[in-house]
Amino acid sequence: MPSSNSIQRDALNTDTAPSPTQHKPTLRVIKILEAVAASNGLTLSQIAARLECPKSTLTPILKTLVENNYLLCEEDTLIYTIGKQAFIIGNTYQHNSDILTLIKDQMEVMSSLCKETIHLGVLEGNQIMYLQKVNSPKPLQLISSVGKRLPAYATALGKALLFDHSLDELRELFPNSLPPLTEKTIPTVDALYQDIHKDPNGEFTYEEEEITKYARCIAMPLRVNNNIAAALSISFIIFDASPEHISNIKYILRRFGTVIKKLMETKNFQY
Repeated sequence: MPSSNSIQRDALNTDTAPSPTQHKPTLRVIKILEAVAASNGLTLSQIAARLECPKSTLTPILKTLVENNYLLCEEDTLIYTIGKQAFIIGNTYQHNSDILTLIKDQMEVMSSLCKETIHLGVLEGNQIMYLQKVNSPKPLQLISSVGKRLPAYATALGKALLFDHSLDELRELFPNSLPPLTEKTIPTVDALYQDIHKDPNGEFTYEEEEITKYARCIAMPLRVNNNIAAALSISFIIFDASPEHISNIKYILRRFGTVIKKLMETKNFQY
């Protein structure tokens, strides 16, 4: 059996490739909104100076943002401030943040019961994004973190989020080969589809050392209004995978999955 140090090292060294170059026009819009939000209002000249961008480039962007209520422009002073639509989006984020706090409270209880790492995530394209994480009290720390994205095909959480996808939809989502992250990563979309649906009751999805060596994970989709809104998972070391422990993990996922789904429904969870 490998030492705990080697397990820790292997778990921490697994990572995804860096993201592609950001789309510069979109990034410019983001920087405009950030600059205005961080001030009491800015003129066109001030925005151009802060972004080191020509006024001629900024003018049509600002006009569009004003027309869509993301910015306001005072007629007399020509000072730009944050608009109603940006406030609505920010308020939605705060609302979801409050929901995530309530969900994390439940995840803390889950972790206290099984002494393992608990994750909540959503699907973004063909990746998962972690919304919440509660670490196990055990020494192993996985590579996941809140806000981090990982390939959906290599995680139990991702497989749960992909559960309702047909084989053709999976092929569209993963048009190329599935790059291996460990020697146990599923290599093809056809094999991925079979793996997603291997649970005889269609209740859970599984991952074993496909993204992190010596780690296993069991996940379940969380449905809101019959659609998969998120997924919940429990990760653990392969050496702890006794039948009794796995049975307890599934029980905890069922029990708290029901509670968290009700929270999402009553609090209008949206991501």
